Amino acid sequence: MKKFAFFKGCFIPIRLPHLERVSEMVFKDLDIELVKLDDFSCCPEPIGFGLNDKLTWLTLAARNIAIAEEKGLDILTICNGCYYTLKQTDSVLKGNKELKDKVNDIMRDTGHRFEGAFEIKHFVHAILEDIGLEKLGEKVKHPLKEIKVACHTGCHLISPVEIFRFDDQYDPVILERMVSALGASVSDYDLKTLCCGWTLSNYGSKASASNLIRDKLKSMKKTQADCITVTCPQCFYQFDTGQAVASRSYSLGFSLPVLFYPQLLGLALGYKLDEVFYERHRVKSSAFEAKLEEMLE
Repeated sequence: MKKFAFFKGCFIPIRLPHLERVSEMVFKDLDIELVKLDDFSCCPEPIGFGLNDKLTWLTLAARNIAIAEEKGLDILTICNGCYYTLKQTDSVLKGNKELKDKVNDIMRDTGHRFEGAFEIKHFVHAILEDIGLEKLGEKVKHPLKEIKVACHTGCHLISPVEIFRFDDQYDPVILERMVSALGASVSDYDLKTLCCGWTLSNYGSKASASNLIRDKLKSMKKTQADCITVTCPQCFYQFDTGQAVASRSYSLGFSLPVLFYPQLLGLALGYKLDEVFYERHRVKSSAFEAKLEEMLE
């Protein structure tokens, strides 16, 4: 069984703890052990913090990485924002000895030291590299062949390209392949690369964020998608709570439930909707629920 230091971040445990729980469940089924380390702090947050005090941002992130290194473990995170921070820090410090030494000097009083000897992985990378889509498909008990899924990869998993080297930022397809491995069909909608609007809603205009999510949802609906899947908790929150807000403002006239990819994976592994904590979602669809229940009978 492959072991990772489980970096769940701050946002999921506070606002979406069910995503943490379902991730632990499905990765156990995939023979991946997520080891909880109590000493982890916030990643820290990549936008507001990272832009305002980059040295402190790098130092706090390096401390988190060092904690996993001391246990001899690669890090697995289930948050795009955490991945963005930790992966960038790992890459920057490995490539800049002077900055690495400065960060380690600041960290000296904590008793930790960043070496850069282990890997930082998003759960998507663990599925692709440590399991593989072929083996993942073999574990599927209930192919989701009647479900059409609109995929949203998220910004922080694919950019900056020079560091992440993951997927095509103009036409991301890897999440679509992961969905296809579960037997589902993929919605090819026009606004696939459009941001979910999470950052805009927090650091800009909430009205503009609602406009953005409205346009994205309409584009998905045109392709007759049954649901949305995401790899990021902030994207999940935006498509769930943000969709509910946009629906009140614009009277969308439809609902597209969003599933964190481990939830969608759980359904394909044989879990029921209540077992992936669907009841905790704000946006639900009776048509999606009926189609899924009929398919899994």
